[in-house]
Amino acid sequence: MKKTLKGLFSILLAFSLVCSMGGFALANEENPADCGLSFNNDGKFVILQFADVQDDIFMRVATIMEMEYALDTVKPDLVVFTGDNTTGQWTKITGRIAIERLLAPVVERGIKFTLVFGNHDGERLSKEYQLSVYQSFEGCLAYDPDHDIFGCANHNLEIKSSDLSKTAFNLWMIDSNMDSKTLDSYEPINKSQLDWYRITSERLEAENGGLVPSLVFQHIPVPQTYDLLLEAPEGTTEETREFNGKTYIKQLDPQRATGILGEWPCVTKYSQNELTTFAERGDVLGIVTGHDHNNNFIGNVDGIDLIQSPGIGFQAYGTRDRGYRVITLDENNPWSYETYTVDFTDMFGEGPEADFIYNVYGGPFGIIVKAIFDFVKGLAGSLGFSL
Repeated sequence: MKKTLKGLFSILLAFSLVCSMGGFALANEENPADCGLSFNNDGKFVILQFADVQDDIFMRVATIMEMEYALDTVKPDLVVFTGDNTTGQWTKITGRIAIERLLAPVVERGIKFTLVFGNHDGERLSKEYQLSVYQSFEGCLAYDPDHDIFGCANHNLEIKSSDLSKTAFNLWMIDSNMDSKTLDSYEPINKSQLDWYRITSERLEAENGGLVPSLVFQHIPVPQTYDLLLEAPEGTTEETREFNGKTYIKQLDPQRATGILGEWPCVTKYSQNELTTFAERGDVLGIVTGHDHNNNFIGNVDGIDLIQSPGIGFQAYGTRDRGYRVITLDENNPWSYETYTVDFTDMFGEGPEADFIYNVYGGPFGIIVKAIFDFVKGLAGSLGFSL
């Protein structure tokens, strides 16, 4: 049995390498003159967020099923991957294959996409190399406008009005960086990133006769996320955590936030000025993040929505709250948005079939089980039977 599995693994890997040999040339890292994003004739623009896919060259079948369900149900105008997008990045070849597997459902449907990097994405392969791989696929809008900006692929995407006369909305993609080598936290948002944001925001304002409403997408939540939690009452017996001189219990403040707090927010301690900078400019409606796989909530701090989305991937930790977020923008009401999340149970229901998808197709051997099932199904079909 071990030899059989090893042989199957070798065949699948060889097949993956053959399929992935194209497109190794580095793509242009400059801002496309026109990214082609605009509000539709009905005045809507739909964004689909995938957070923490965090899979490798043999993606979990259940993750692919969730992504395909989302893409076919939502039919988004843009997909945003918000970091910790892949694992299995030990070599450039496996890194490329992992990215190819990640993008396959999106690219096959001809949907445009962009991304930010998470704290795990650059642990083995450089983010710059990975960006070049993403850019080699049709529909990629990610770019790195200035190599002097800290991090990689900090960029913005302008959404034009339906008549293409102006920029009606803007999307900021921020690299929220990785574990710090000198601080007991994640690397904070850098001054160069905020300077780039201010300059670009001011340019958009000047070109469009006023502030352009926007959303920020990044991987790690801002530290002010803790302002959405209840402070611990004196004498509490509940689990508590101290952050920035205050003590909290693991519960959302219902006056400030709604949703699911499945784990303590895992944030950097040192990026307080990011939210402050956005608030001072006044063009950011919300900051959309992932990172904390079991959290799914929205709250407001200093007039900016903090939007935490659940992870979708099955190789990483999580529960049946795994899922995706949809954000709908309205050209006729650009200073607001609508959003909702869809979880595993919403997609596949409950019962034996859903349990099979979750436990088997969501497990490490799901790809083998599905390959065997598809083979048997195909064989049965050739013999006139249906399964």
